[in-house]
Amino acid sequence: MQKAVLMMDYLKVSQKANGSYSHKGDKALDLSGKDQNIDSLKAPFTGIVKKIYTKDANEVWLESVDKVKYADGTTDYMTILTMHDNDVSNLKVGDIIKQGDIYYSEGTRGNATGNHIHISVGKGKFTGTGWYKNEYGVWCINNQYDVHKALFLLDSTVILNDGGYNWIKTNTLTFSSQEENDTYYTVKKGDTLYKISKMYNISVDEIVKLNGIKNKNLIVIGQKLLIKTNNYFNRYIGDTNSIVDALKSLNEDYSYNYRNKIALINGINNYAGTSVQNKELLRLLKEGKLIKP
Repeated sequence: MQKAVLMMDYLKVSQKANGSYSHKGDKALDLSGKDQNIDSLKAPFTGIVKKIYTKDANEVWLESVDKVKYADGTTDYMTILTMHDNDVSNLKVGDIIKQGDIYYSEGTRGNATGNHIHISVGKGKFTGTGWYKNEYGVWCINNQYDVHKALFLLDSTVILNDGGYNWIKTNTLTFSSQEENDTYYTVKKGDTLYKISKMYNISVDEIVKLNGIKNKNLIVIGQKLLIKTNNYFNRYIGDTNSIVDALKSLNEDYSYNYRNKIALINGINNYAGTSVQNKELLRLLKEGKLIKP
């Protein structure tokens, strides 16, 4: 599965989401390159051009051909809307753009001050006309989604201005089967990084590093945090119906305390060694999906 990745050589957020100028009520970002020259954008995923609107700012909608992995852990189709390229005559509706291919550039077409790309993300496939006018008179992509939560940022990108957002970095364009099963946690009301770290028996610094967090005292409700990349028990292929016997046969610790840790890391809270809980642990172990604490 492809990751949705923002691929520009330089990142400079020149206008944030919900800005007072032209982004009011809009989750779009304005991105500039290194200087006033024109930098290019590579396709964040393999996608199909769904719509081109040349009467204003040369708007282009690109929809992923398959579901992609969002930076916050979401898996879904994604639609990207870009604006202000001075010339999109090389594109036509129905074109398939491969991930990593240059397809759009900074420009000043439409209502733009200085070369930049206006970029917004819609969750899911292209719908309707692709956009709508909000209560402030701003045209927004349908099903708009926070750009920094949707798009990974390449490790190689030089950050000149991150806009104050916590971008999730990556050095790969695809998710491995291992990464597909990494542990994520969705922040709830009252959570702190310290509290979350205790739940998963890791340090706050580890969470900060994994998620590129700049301010460890600032997390928001609904934010998805990568907690750890997972290691798995060897798959159990025997016929016992006992999680204790199955772990024992794999020369693993089968004590109650250790099973409690296994249960927690696998999403089974308040472990009490019940039949239902143990059957679920055994099922995961037989499928090779039981995570080691």
